[in-house]
Amino acid sequence: MNTLSTGTPAAIVGEESWRYRGWAVVLASMLAMMFGPSTVAVLSLGLFIRPLELDFGWSRTQIALASSIVSYTVMLVSPLQGYLTDRFGARAVILPCIPLFCVAVALMYFLPPVPWIYYAAWIVLPVIGIGIFPLSYLRVVSSWFDKRLGLAIGIANAGIGIGGAVIPLVIGTVIAQQGWRAGFVGLAVLVALTLPAAFFFIREKPGTEPRKGKTEGVPGVDFHVAVRSRQFKLLIGIFMLLGVINTALIVHQIPMLMDAGVTPQRAAVVQATFGIFVIVGRLVTGLLIDYVSAALVMCVLVIGGTFACTLYAYGVTGDVVFLCAALLGMVLGAEFDVLSYLLKRYFGMRAFGKLYGVIFAIFQFGAGAGAALLPIMRQASGSYRSGLLTFSAATLICALLLVMLHLGGRIGQVGTRPQHSSIG
Repeated sequence: MNTLSTGTPAAIVGEESWRYRGWAVVLASMLAMMFGPSTVAVLSLGLFIRPLELDFGWSRTQIALASSIVSYTVMLVSPLQGYLTDRFGARAVILPCIPLFCVAVALMYFLPPVPWIYYAAWIVLPVIGIGIFPLSYLRVVSSWFDKRLGLAIGIANAGIGIGGAVIPLVIGTVIAQQGWRAGFVGLAVLVALTLPAAFFFIREKPGTEPRKGKTEGVPGVDFHVAVRSRQFKLLIGIFMLLGVINTALIVHQIPMLMDAGVTPQRAAVVQATFGIFVIVGRLVTGLLIDYVSAALVMCVLVIGGTFACTLYAYGVTGDVVFLCAALLGMVLGAEFDVLSYLLKRYFGMRAFGKLYGVIFAIFQFGAGAGAALLPIMRQASGSYRSGLLTFSAATLICALLLVMLHLGGRIGQVGTRPQHSSIG
């Protein structure tokens, strides 16, 4: 116990106090994820499509192919990121990757009108940024919390949503005034802002970081034990389906609405509503899962996604489109709050990175498949209806798997002692 200078025992600062060191880690992680590769290399790509089209004379299909390249590159590097963070600690991976990624983004200023160089650049960016995708920060945040784990993860994860809202405003203005090359320099400056926060505040809680590349002293179960568990297999199925559903709907929501007769201006407002509710979903889910079963919270939100897909399938218009966008945004916002929470609850911190990396890679595989499947089904049937009804059925299967996960037993039973009284 800490003592005051008078010899009187000092109260230990717990997670409930704003003075708890872990909350500084949460806020620093939120800032880092605002301007990390998830926003800079993924969500900001749309800002550059029209300028590159005008400058290089490429088609939008050629330019947008970078999105698929990034998705599948992330799929490949995620398990390696998980291995590195478990083996050496997240801080050791984060700190060198921030300046390297910053320089790589700035070098996009010199991009020539050569397609293979353009595509190669979008492979290199996520590889260089391997250590600063959300997995690393969520591992750090999860190490500091138990009772307020859900809220801490929700606040940190909200950084991606906030960055997705801030970057278009800032970089969109830079591109409009100075051109797309200056836009990449602006992105590099935003990335650079995360380095001081990471250096001074982001580190795992003592006792949860690996020592000299060894993880035996880290609380939790080994990777090979976790991957054989029923809980992990259910999480694989759940996040494969979520990847298929949500990414396709993000990419195709605006053209889908326009097919239903919604004006481009109104469709853009609907998309903005979706983005707002991604942030709301992260914060609300993080708050709820500290008190209510995480699997059941996710199940309710997924059923809301079923409702939205069904309404969209029949060409819903009017103000109901905002409800559908909000429901889908809540699902996307909740996904990785729930994953991070359950991975720590079921398996502890020892293999957190590798387990997250494997599931995130499968999510990305599903994302690529779903983004291709929906337009293929539209082309075959002449409308989005058949694809959306298929997705609606997939959300119901996902909800069923979440119920099975909830009924599978108390969290913390996979090869380790329970860490919390909630039920997963």
